[in-house]
Amino acid sequence: MQLRHFNAFAISTLLSCSALATVGGPQNIEVLGFDKKDQKIYLMRHFEDGRGRLPQLYYYQLNSQKPTQLITVRSLYINPKTKRIDYDQDSTQFDKEIAKIKKRLVKLTPVNNNNARIQLLTTMNGTAKSWYDPNETIDKWTYQYRVKNSQYKSAVQKAETYKEGLKISKTYRVVQKPFYLVTVKYLGIPFETGYSVEDPVLLTK
Repeated sequence: MQLRHFNAFAISTLLSCSALATVGGPQNIEVLGFDKKDQKIYLMRHFEDGRGRLPQLYYYQLNSQKPTQLITVRSLYINPKTKRIDYDQDSTQFDKEIAKIKKRLVKLTPVNNNNARIQLLTTMNGTAKSWYDPNETIDKWTYQYRVKNSQYKSAVQKAETYKEGLKISKTYRVVQKPFYLVTVKYLGIPFETGYSVEDPVLLTK
């Protein structure tokens, strides 16, 4: 996002700072659980910024030909008035639908992160335009990677980060299924002081 240069007038500076104070925020993954009947793992991405948009619901279809492919749910976001996808509408109906889904889910089992590691396949270090001045640049890293443990591995993943490094923040085991779910955390939003992003990654044999 590009912002105009701050001008010399103190009032403009104060207004700009106050407007920017609540714009940025991290993106966190909430793992909802496993639907045994439909063979789906549900999770949500929460956007902790000033927009206040609805969280994004996803699932993995474990009995499909591509079980590690993350599927984005769109149907819950259709505005009943406009008949279009609307992430900024009132959350009342959305919350009811999520509550229905949660009732049929089994929680995944958290396990120690020490058994999983990130294998970097490619690393590119470059620059990006600064959020505060498009004439300035900041460091940017682009990674291709896999997540592995002793017997399981993920498909190739990609991340763009504005601070060097990726880390595994959470690890879950899917009960009685040959899958592990991890979340990978990195500084993926350069706005303001920088904010973390979590991505879900599913490991299989």
